[in-house]
Amino acid sequence: MILKKNVIKILKSHYKFDAIFDLLKYDLDFNLLKQQLLSLRKESYESNYRFIFLHYDTEYYITQNSPGLTLLNLQRLLSKLDIPNYFCLILTNQEIGQSLKTLAETESTDDVPISHIVSVLHPPTYNMSGTAEVALSPDKINSKYISLNGVPRTHRRLLVSILKNKNLLDKGIVSYNSKT
Repeated sequence: MILKKNVIKILKSHYKFDAIFDLLKYDLDFNLLKQQLLSLRKESYESNYRFIFLHYDTEYYITQNSPGLTLLNLQRLLSKLDIPNYFCLILTNQEIGQSLKTLAETESTDDVPISHIVSVLHPPTYNMSGTAEVALSPDKINSKYISLNGVPRTHRRLLVSILKNKNLLDKGIVSYNSKT
């Protein structure tokens, strides 16, 4: 996801950073994020240096009371690479403060959780333009199932693959937004 120039300008006015990491991109391969963070890791950081991450409301949850797996994997990776939470900032479109606090307490030795800013500074991962409102009419349902897969995820790719291999795609309505 590319941030608008004015957002980058605002971030640069407050922080020094080398890159902005879109966590949606790394969901399928956190090893890639690990390699990129390793190349930027330092023995010490200026007080206003930040690793900046973009986060979306596309988390996987094991239980309703636990943080999402993307945030869990991020916290574990930062701890493993010895990158302090203080030097990390997440831009998100949802309130994740309690999850970050829980992760700092359970998955790191840091005194503080990763900082986050809840805003609409980065656009959503989906595009609703061009959609039309449709009146719901249960008697007009002629499909066995509906599977909405707007954000590419491993489990969604697997589901669409299984439906295709079992010749079930034409029995339902399947959306699949793949940019790869």
